[in-house]
Amino acid sequence: MKKALIVIDVQKYFLNEETKPIVGRIQKFLKGKADQYSVIYFTVFKNDPSSPLWRISEWEDCTDFPAADVCDEIKEFTNDKSLFYKNILSAYKVPEIEKGLKEHDVSEVDLCGFDTDCCVLATAYDLFDAGIKPVVLENLTRSTSQEKLHKSAPQMLKRNIGFVKKI
Repeated sequence: MKKALIVIDVQKYFLNEETKPIVGRIQKFLKGKADQYSVIYFTVFKNDPSSPLWRISEWEDCTDFPAADVCDEIKEFTNDKSLFYKNILSAYKVPEIEKGLKEHDVSEVDLCGFDTDCCVLATAYDLFDAGIKPVVLENLTRSTSQEKLHKSAPQMLKRNIGFVKKI
């Protein structure tokens, strides 16, 4: 079984007191476990007028740098072939990621990053619907929103698709 890792939106815009410790945990995980994956992708949310969040929700934040910069602790693991900007919720819907997972014949994807109740959740559902097993690394995710929303997302994932684990 080939596995991939998607590190979702670990960027400066989403840093707060709740998320800062997760960045260090992800960095440590990447240093020790990156070699267990066939491929690793990193996404960064960069909003623009074509984004559904902009057009439909009228949310116009996170449009430029440094907000759309990868966190400094994570930059060393990224390169031009692994870092993708998106203006949608799901990392799986980034065409290069979807194509890359198919080309690498990936059957399972570990997910970490921000926000558990939004982009991580959307990505997990899309992977599942595409026939790829998503596994949310619960202690490597966090939400910038209310604590109860962060805690609810893994519960919903466990109920609906069943694959959440602590590492």
